[in-house]
Amino acid sequence: MFSFRKRALDDVEAGAAEEKKLKVIRPQRLPHGLYNQGATCYLNSVLQVLFMTTEIHDRLDPKSQITDEELRNLFEELKKATCGTEKITEILAIENVHEQRDAVECLELILHEVSPQASEVFEGQLAYTTKCSDGHNINEETNPFWTLPLSLKDTHDDTTYSVENGFKRIFQLKSFSGDNMVYCNECEKKTDATCGCEMVTYPQILILLLKRFDFDYSTMSYFKTNRCVDVPRTLQRKNNKYELYGMVNHMGGLRGGHYTATILSNEDKTWYEFNDDHVSQVGEQPWTSNSSTAYLLMYRASGEKSGEKDTKKEDGEMTRENTWKSSSNIKKNIIITAIVCGCALILIVPVVWFMKKA
Repeated sequence: MFSFRKRALDDVEAGAAEEKKLKVIRPQRLPHGLYNQGATCYLNSVLQVLFMTTEIHDRLDPKSQITDEELRNLFEELKKATCGTEKITEILAIENVHEQRDAVECLELILHEVSPQASEVFEGQLAYTTKCSDGHNINEETNPFWTLPLSLKDTHDDTTYSVENGFKRIFQLKSFSGDNMVYCNECEKKTDATCGCEMVTYPQILILLLKRFDFDYSTMSYFKTNRCVDVPRTLQRKNNKYELYGMVNHMGGLRGGHYTATILSNEDKTWYEFNDDHVSQVGEQPWTSNSSTAYLLMYRASGEKSGEKDTKKEDGEMTRENTWKSSSNIKKNIIITAIVCGCALILIVPVVWFMKKA
């Protein structure tokens, strides 16, 4: 009897331990996908990236823009189940859902249609300054951007393209000489010149476009390159650091293909592959190997910059407080000096009068 009870107790404990183990290794719930209407994989990939960009969720204003309203409704549905995109294609005036379009053009169309407070999350500004060899400013202009294009043609096609180096090349000085000299009004002639670029407004979300679709002037035709690229996990520009959280990929050729999205979830810090209505967990971190399909790269600001702003603000408040204290101390010193001088006069006047009488 004792042996039977002991075996029963051991079975119960073993069952509890197994149940606890199952709870620990229980697979996590996958994010939901989007149904393809025909050839709308480009739209699905862009929408999944926007859905995972939580910075814009609270900025969507359903009262001001119908696009904001439909995006918010779609995002709420995506939290619960796989859903369709018929209302989105309708408000974006996409009539032929069996015609594949470019994902970048689709993204910029959406950013153009949403309210400004939503699209400004992706907006930065580049300032260009052209100077002659004598240092005179020939031209200065500042242009906004949503995406920064990186040409894949500037180095040998048989080598792996470095996204990090391509990003740095945007800010390198460009020289103009010979037949490319620039006219300077102050010099009143054409002269050698340099053009520099600087990012004066850093976006919260930095989008890099790898120009896989380009135009070849030697053949006067468009082409697509499947060149491998090194995708860095982080990008740094001065004191601004960005971390990769999403990629839109394109497989196929110039005339057709398929889009998917690879995105890092903010909730569980896991990378997922979004292939229309099919979603799977990515076993390997996507930046560890060269990619021949990466097309759009999404980077999120690390948040260090906002801390610097807060510090400056506090420093400014302390400076104003110290200025006020200093002003108060000066007033007190003036009053004390006036009182001392008054007392001295009271003492001196009787003495002078007495001396005159004497």
